Amino acid sequence: MTVIRKAQSGASIRKKDTTTQSVRSTRQPSRLEEMSDTDFGTLDSSKDGLIVSFDQETQTFVLVTADTLLDRSTEDNNLSDTFITQLEQEIDLADVNVDTIDGGSFV
Repeated sequence: MTVIRKAQSGASIRKKDTTTQSVRSTRQPSRLEEMSDTDFGTLDSSKDGLIVSFDQETQTFVLVTADTLLDRSTEDNNLSDTFITQLEQEIDLADVNVDTIDGGSFV
């Protein structure tokens, strides 16, 4: 004769986790002046023509003049060959009047 057994359910019921997750939304800056690592001051017409540069000492982005940027790039007394080649291509020495160049004085 066949033995019939009652099957037991293997499924267990777990209580739903009641821990709530907090969602933090961070709005990305849409303008440079909204970034936290900038030190531009008030951006107005007086800042027109300035270049954004990273200041290693303060770890912020600052605005500098083109002259300042060129001065810093030559602090090691070495200009890149690409830069020199570009200058040679763009400056026509025939247009330079050597009579108006002040070479300074020698002591």
